[in-house]
Amino acid sequence: MRVGNVVREVRGRYAAIWLQSVFGALLSLTPFLFMMQITERVYASRSWETLGFLVILCAVLVLAWGMLDHYRSMALSALGYRIDNELRQGVYDAVHVGESPAAVGAFSDIAVVRQGLTGPLVESAMDASLSPIFITVLFILNIYFGLFAIAYLLVLAALSLWSRTIWQSVRSSAREDEEQAFAFGMATAARRDTIRAMNILPGVRKEWAALQDSASQTMLAGLARASRIDSVIGMLQLSQMIMLIGIGAVLYLNDEASINSGFAAFIVMIRGVGPAVSLARNLWTISELRAAWGRLDVLLADRKEPPSAPLPEMKGQITCENLSYLGSDGKVVLSGVRFSVPAGSVVGVVGPSGAGKSTLLRLLAGAAAPTSGSVKIDGFPIEQWPPSQRGPEIGYLPQSIDLLPGSIWQNVTRFAPEDADLTRQITEALDRAGATDIVQARGRGLGFRLGENGAPLSGGQRQRIALARAFFGDPTLLVLDEPNSALDASGEATLLKSMAGLRERGSTIFFSTHKLGLLWICDYIVVIMDGYMHSFSTRDDILARLGTAGNTLLVPATATGSSA
Repeated sequence: MRVGNVVREVRGRYAAIWLQSVFGALLSLTPFLFMMQITERVYASRSWETLGFLVILCAVLVLAWGMLDHYRSMALSALGYRIDNELRQGVYDAVHVGESPAAVGAFSDIAVVRQGLTGPLVESAMDASLSPIFITVLFILNIYFGLFAIAYLLVLAALSLWSRTIWQSVRSSAREDEEQAFAFGMATAARRDTIRAMNILPGVRKEWAALQDSASQTMLAGLARASRIDSVIGMLQLSQMIMLIGIGAVLYLNDEASINSGFAAFIVMIRGVGPAVSLARNLWTISELRAAWGRLDVLLADRKEPPSAPLPEMKGQITCENLSYLGSDGKVVLSGVRFSVPAGSVVGVVGPSGAGKSTLLRLLAGAAAPTSGSVKIDGFPIEQWPPSQRGPEIGYLPQSIDLLPGSIWQNVTRFAPEDADLTRQITEALDRAGATDIVQARGRGLGFRLGENGAPLSGGQRQRIALARAFFGDPTLLVLDEPNSALDASGEATLLKSMAGLRERGSTIFFSTHKLGLLWICDYIVVIMDGYMHSFSTRDDILARLGTAGNTLLVPATATGSSA
């Protein structure tokens, strides 16, 4: 799907809205026609009947114009909603399943595209496309009115473009300074304990103020330049009526136009020149629209449609074939990993911090796609499993706990709607994770809402809720990255008991750890060192071969850095 495809689907609606603009433009000539008819018919005949008829007719035409303008605004709003609706699901999915840098700011890009395709820019463009009609009317009144309108339009449009170009340049420069000030402020706020303890506040406040002042000075300098141009534009607009009436007076004195020609020309010129000038002032949004459009196209192009054909029931046999993964900087994070384990196996993943254990587990869970090679479940590449079939069969605990804003029920059940049939499953999941007491201690129980990153729960509580989410639904494949990192001895015992129970039910379990005591439950062990698979074999064989060297592989992450 591309943004262009969505726009092509609704081009018929654009045509209908433009036709409304045409009729609206014709109806907007009502004041001009009223003035001309008053002069030619009412003043000459002194007829009350003619005046009454003209007033009623013009009132009806003005009402019709108002209704058309309202319907056009509503039609553009509905069109914007449709474009937003067509894009947002594909973009949302692409943001969450892809790793494209275009994902950053994708949701705001949708708003920019919607506003650009249905906002003031489009309204101005539609109205400006009808400016020739009004300028033609001015030429019909008198050639000098038409020539003046064209010259006035060109000058005003050029000045408006100049002013907006200055503003855009200033905004871009000021935005960089504001972003630096914002980033500095957020960074210092996150380190307020250090700042408070050593009284660094005066210094960092001064630095932050300097960054803010830089942005303000840039804005003020640009404001001064653009303001001078805007003042000239304002003077021209203010003198528009004076110049037109003056031209009309000269023409009247030369018997080339009627006495009201200047006033009539002014009414027509407002409709003919105003939209074109407004379009010129809004042209700067085209660059933003094109940039947002391009980023969304890149994001949507990277998105692959997930398979929909169901596969046989998942058993849990896992095979890695020449599995490799490169980081965003092109550095090898994991390379040439090959092994296979039968369904129902428990596999420990060990190695020094930064060796690539977390990356391997991400690939096994389908959280990331390998650069080359493949992960196969029951002989099928993991990407061939439909998400609706694969997702419920996988339980994943990342190294960095990532609970979502929402209730405990939503986090554990993976945002399933509240259903009495799920009560048993969520109860079992909480018991296995040792998290039942966490729920009971909260006033609203499962309905207790968590904030960003699981606030206000402690680190250990967050890990237990995340474990409950991984255990939910008796997954066929369980992938746990350092599941005991925030657990006490009691929590570790509960974890081992739960993994043993799931193995008895046929689940295949992969987990990484820095504790030798957890490896007794393993059937197999994978040793990862420097991004490569050092060895893979049964638990007893690996531990016997490593001997005391195994202690090096089990150094806690807190001692040497976080795992990769």
